[in-house]
Amino acid sequence: MEPDLLALGDELGIDVEFHGGHTRGTGAARLASLVQRTNLLVIITGTNSHNAVHVAKREASRHGIPMRILRACGVGTARALLAEVARAAGF
Repeated sequence: MEPDLLALGDELGIDVEFHGGHTRGTGAARLASLVQRTNLLVIITGTNSHNAVHVAKREASRHGIPMRILRACGVGTARALLAEVARAAGF
């Protein structure tokens, strides 16, 4: 799904980044860094570790970043969400 969403982000003029949810080693720091530089955080709880969800929510709250929390996300839902983000940003 990632390649499709990256291509759609390019089409819409928005940057899309992913984190695999691994928090061992430098994973938590990389996740925190990603969250801090985003305008909207989408957390998919069904595919991420409990710790990754916790780190992402904490960083988003700490930096005032809006978030969407989804249990699962297919390509159609992700495409609709990206289109909504692009419209809200005026693209």
